[in-house]
Amino acid sequence: MTLDASAADHVVDVANVVREPALGGDRPADLARFEGVLDALADFSRDPAVQVYAITDRSLLTDARLTARERERLDRWYRHGLMEVLPRADDRILELADALGVRVVSGDNFLDFHRAHPWIPGDRDRFLRPVLGDDGVIVVRPRIMPVPPEWQVSRKEEEGLLLEAGVLRRWAPNGHLTVLGRHWRCPEPGCPLFGAGDRPSTALPRRRRDRVLCPTHGGPLADAGPRPRQVQVKVLMDGTVRGRFMVTAGEPLAVGRAPAGGGAVLGTWVDDHAVESVSRTHVVLAFDGRVLTVLDERSANGTRIRRSRPAGDELVPLHHGSRWTLRRGDSVVLHDRLELLPSGRQFVFEEDGTDGTVDPLRQESAAGPTMMGVPLPALDEGRRGDGRE
Repeated sequence: MTLDASAADHVVDVANVVREPALGGDRPADLARFEGVLDALADFSRDPAVQVYAITDRSLLTDARLTARERERLDRWYRHGLMEVLPRADDRILELADALGVRVVSGDNFLDFHRAHPWIPGDRDRFLRPVLGDDGVIVVRPRIMPVPPEWQVSRKEEEGLLLEAGVLRRWAPNGHLTVLGRHWRCPEPGCPLFGAGDRPSTALPRRRRDRVLCPTHGGPLADAGPRPRQVQVKVLMDGTVRGRFMVTAGEPLAVGRAPAGGGAVLGTWVDDHAVESVSRTHVVLAFDGRVLTVLDERSANGTRIRRSRPAGDELVPLHHGSRWTLRRGDSVVLHDRLELLPSGRQFVFEEDGTDGTVDPLRQESAAGPTMMGVPLPALDEGRRGDGRE
């Protein structure tokens, strides 16, 4: 192992390798998998002195699923300058791969970095996957990186934000719901994120062990009751995300050029030519806390549903008065250049720029980092049928 980037032949995602049960062994984390990968790289490169740049998340050094001896060994590698340890290693791994042209050894798809590193989707040259061979010995093989749908990228980006804030824990995948499904208040007067009064507590809190903390003041937050469930919808123009709005459970939302009585005004995000083809109230979106539906009441130019299919996208007309249950990959086409796309995120942070939004709607109410909950597993991805009700 070496931390001399100019001498490294490969970058190894140590935590991903060590925590991959498919690489053999009965334990959820096993340092022997990393040692097996080193041998596999020597065979793959036909170089017994192959040099690897080893990087890991800091959490691996305290992972209780490793033995005390394994944790001591990792710590020794770190202290002796043989392995780089970071709070979260993915960004550094990809930085080295991009800058040095070396291959990354990992089973991770790095979905939350596809926007920051657009060379990843479909890449055939820069990644190796460790797998267990038929003889039970680890080998590495070149891999083709997936080209994921938008919702998968959004979901993974969100996971990264929650991990950094300490809200999401890998060993308790649903534990963050108890934090993000509640309103919180800070005891400090005038707290800009979790202050009392009329402003809802929509910021992303921090969690340290079992305490929910204010990011500004560091003190514990008080539980102020449940948060209503919401779903995020992105506004796409010419395939680019231009803005976002929320649909709250039990509160249907009109969407169009200028909906009467309020709603999502699309002219805020899109140019005049496209918005002229959109009716004043084009569609009405409704969320029941589990699935999102769309209703075309009487749009002038019609509405279509874009359905993602293995053989290619399919456009289905949505007739006046018909309601459609949106599933993973569906989008609502209002105009050839304008679509509404349900996000894959379970919680939304409006100040996060990683989700691809360009020139978002600017409102004083969105001045702070905000978060709203959306449906859990999917927009009912397991259901069958054409979506109409």
